[in-house]
Amino acid sequence: MEKLGKETRFLLGGITVTCIISILLTFEISSAIVKEFQKAQMLHDYSVAGYLLNHTGDVTVSAFTAGKSKKDIEQGRKAMTAIGYSEKTAISLLPSVLKYRNRVMLILFCALLFVFSAIYSFIFIYLNKQHKVLKDAGTSIRDFLNGNTMSRIDSEQIGEWYSFFHEVNELSAILSAHAENEKQMKEFLQDIISDVSHQLKTPLSALKMYYEIINDDVENKEAVNNFSAKSLREIKRIEDVIYTLLKLARLDAGIIRMEKMQEHISDIVQDVLERFEIWAKRENKSIEVHGDSDIMLYCDALWMLEALGNIVKNALEHTVSGGHIVIQWEQTPLVTQIKVEDDGKGIHPEDLYNIFKRFYRSRFSQDIHGIGLGLPLAKTIVENHGGTVSVTSKIDVGTILTLNFFNLTNK
Repeated sequence: MEKLGKETRFLLGGITVTCIISILLTFEISSAIVKEFQKAQMLHDYSVAGYLLNHTGDVTVSAFTAGKSKKDIEQGRKAMTAIGYSEKTAISLLPSVLKYRNRVMLILFCALLFVFSAIYSFIFIYLNKQHKVLKDAGTSIRDFLNGNTMSRIDSEQIGEWYSFFHEVNELSAILSAHAENEKQMKEFLQDIISDVSHQLKTPLSALKMYYEIINDDVENKEAVNNFSAKSLREIKRIEDVIYTLLKLARLDAGIIRMEKMQEHISDIVQDVLERFEIWAKRENKSIEVHGDSDIMLYCDALWMLEALGNIVKNALEHTVSGGHIVIQWEQTPLVTQIKVEDDGKGIHPEDLYNIFKRFYRSRFSQDIHGIGLGLPLAKTIVENHGGTVSVTSKIDVGTILTLNFFNLTNK
């Protein structure tokens, strides 16, 4: 065992002092026992001697077996004292008493030695075990401080130390969670900055080029109007990137509180229709709706309108002139389901698992204006409502995006 702690030294010191005091008490106790034995032995001798003096004609063995009177004892005391045999006689002159004393002291000493040896052995084993447990705990704590956030102290056994270790492990788990959250938040901010920087680079470069062209050809009104329109489009793209990223960032950070209540799905769908009605007519596309007007969904209407609107907008962008988009909804005791189906170009199998990634652009897509944030935002909103989004698609046949909301709770 390494250098003992203050508490351990105090404990061992207390036991050692107790041992020394016990040895001293053992001597006192043995002396008292021997004195009592000596008195009993001398009383016996007095009675025997007195009996023999008072009954000279009796058989000698009766001196040891017959009852003794006070007279016999006093007679024997006087006779034995006269020849120097009394309570003041040294023990060294009394072989039987001396032998008895030595035997008593040996027995008491051996008993004391056994008891304290057992105590010291138990304490040594206990302290050695505790020392190992604390050493292992210290090693685990140092590992945690050195960056191993999965390091934990063994706390499977029962005892006060293990209860304490369990509390330490809970604290470690909380600290690890906070550290992981901080790490994720830092990575999230880095990704956001990188995404914004990447997405703004192209439209800003285009705006700079358009400005130079307009500035060099101010007299050409047609060119000025043309590049002014292109500039407005790039500005609109910048606005879309910034606003959508801000919405995603607020949702990811959990700082948005959804104001949920029972809403008619038909009302939300009608708002979506009004938003894209002119666009659909301009490009000769139709949007149909099918569903029971009494079906309700527990949601934040504004955010659900945002999610459904992004999905319909994506369908319009990937549907050719004359195409059809169908929005339908139904409800069962378990789930409320909303489907957005189009007969557009479809999604390549390679892209099915990537369309919900931010800024993802398929190498098969011909869309040059999209920023790749609409579907990720829709998915995030749906998941914040406890729902799921799934997609099925066939090339040149169409795509179906399905929103499922389980009717298990309104919380």
